Amino acid sequence: MIKNKIFLITGCSTGLGHSLVQQLSLHNNKIYCLGRKIITGKNIKSISCDLKDLRKIKQKLKKLIDTKKLDYVILNAGILGKIKRMHKINFNEIEEIFRINFLANKEIIDHFIKNKIQTNLIVAISSGAALSPKNGWYPYCSSKAALKFLIESYAEEYPNRKFLSISPGLIKTKMQDQICKINEKEILSVKKFKKLNQKNLVPLPDEVAKNILKTLAKLKNTKNGSYLDIRKK
Repeated sequence: MIKNKIFLITGCSTGLGHSLVQQLSLHNNKIYCLGRKIITGKNIKSISCDLKDLRKIKQKLKKLIDTKKLDYVILNAGILGKIKRMHKINFNEIEEIFRINFLANKEIIDHFIKNKIQTNLIVAISSGAALSPKNGWYPYCSSKAALKFLIESYAEEYPNRKFLSISPGLIKTKMQDQICKINEKEILSVKKFKKLNQKNLVPLPDEVAKNILKTLAKLKNTKNGSYLDIRKK
């Protein structure tokens, strides 16, 4: 387990982000939390921020972060959006997903660079959806693909900072609840996920968080900008 380090984590209110914060707080890590709700606890400093409001992100970061060095930044916040066919998706729905899943992360990274805040490792929580489109998932897949390329681009331009994308696999969160409500006859891609949920084969956030933190402790020689699939096979 990682100990005595300084973290910034986004999307800490529920799910994976909340599990990461809870586990790290047990080992004397200092954690800055940026998300929809205030998180309290030992060594935790938190501020509320709606990440789709891009104009306020840097303002919130200035209030939140009182250090010039962060050991780990975990860009975890993200939304699935509505799962439906392409012709039914409107511009506003696509824009909201891109704001949260992609553009908010650019705002955060740019803040560190422009304010000369040292970051030893910036990790974007990615998805297998970043690698190929899925029926009914266009905005989510494309936003995660954009995030993957964003991380690779920063790694290319700023070799003195370490950037990685990590795909942790399925997680038992509200996203899975949303998927399970979709009609599989209309959106064929959800059938696989519904079966996994019915068989209780989707890992809980605590299990996935432990796997991520275990991975982070072993990344010394990983190529900058890499995409890592750490799903438990």
